[in-house]
Amino acid sequence: MSNTRQRKSSPVKAQTTPQKEEEVQVLNTDAVKGSGQALPGWLWRLILLCVKLILGFLFCLHVLTPVLILTNPWIQSKAVFLNNFRWPPFIDVTKPDEFGLGDSVRNFYLQVDENSKVGVWHLIPQSDAASGVEFNQYDNLLKDGKPIFLYLHGTSGSRAGWHRVQLYKLLVAMDFHVIAFDYRGWADSFGVPTEDGVVADGYFMYKWIRERSGDTPVYLWGHSLGTAITTKLAKMLCEKDEEPLGVVLESPFTNIREAASKHPFTAPFRMLPWFEAVFLDTIDLNNISFTSDKNIAHVTTPLLILHAEDDKVVPFELGKKLYGIASETRPTHSGPLEFISFNASYGYGHKLIFMAPELPNAIRKFMDTCEGERIQNAQGM
Repeated sequence: MSNTRQRKSSPVKAQTTPQKEEEVQVLNTDAVKGSGQALPGWLWRLILLCVKLILGFLFCLHVLTPVLILTNPWIQSKAVFLNNFRWPPFIDVTKPDEFGLGDSVRNFYLQVDENSKVGVWHLIPQSDAASGVEFNQYDNLLKDGKPIFLYLHGTSGSRAGWHRVQLYKLLVAMDFHVIAFDYRGWADSFGVPTEDGVVADGYFMYKWIRERSGDTPVYLWGHSLGTAITTKLAKMLCEKDEEPLGVVLESPFTNIREAASKHPFTAPFRMLPWFEAVFLDTIDLNNISFTSDKNIAHVTTPLLILHAEDDKVVPFELGKKLYGIASETRPTHSGPLEFISFNASYGYGHKLIFMAPELPNAIRKFMDTCEGERIQNAQGM
């Protein structure tokens, strides 16, 4: 009887052991789910949506954008000049007093040619502004002997750009005239911008000043893309024996290809094999080169180059490189050449060099150099 009980009890034990193991496994699975390691369905759907959006963005960035540029190379002209981009978008450049410039700024317009009409600001020196001169007398003031700066701005915005206005204030406070204008296609100026076109606008403005300024010294000041325009204009003036007394280049570059290849906008594309063909060669198709590295060899007037080490738009290395090229290629009889760098710790970047406390002294020192060069050349004649 005892043997029979053992045979009957043996299957019972064999059945109970697997059941317990199964129960343990079920309990362990539930514990894993309860620990949060299994993602809810809505989170999986969200992740999938994000992946689709990222892939769609990369497709547009690296496939559709190049195709769009290759089939519409004129887009590159818009990208270089950015003349239709203004921030804030709704500003009235006809009212310079609204930009903190007081009521001593004259806004007017000049017809360059049948394809261009430019909007202009004339800011008079602080001492003249204090005397309450009427607008119709501003042209006569250009003969008062106080230095005149023709300012040529960079891409986007207008003559009313904030950082541009701050530089005007500085120069006016130093008792200088400032003539600032918008090239064709910018702000309220009429026309379509091209490399030769914006340089022609600059030449027209320079001639307009010289016709009214007598022996008053005239300087060119260019910033960013404006340095390329200024350099090409200065080359033209030197070749015509109409050179300004001096030229200031703020945040310059060597040529448009190098500038574009290092611009933040092109950063996502630089590693792609067709980068040069899509983003650089198409600029050439628009007849835009702005080869300051070649033009500067023909600028014989005194040159002052300013660049901040932390410039993220036009890298410091390009300004330094242009200075090196100018040192090597300008004729031996050219005026003095100076390069002033601003430490990255100051945070001046691309637009804030006007904030440098040492800038006014640097400007006056440069102008003294230019005046000394002029006297020396006059005695040599």
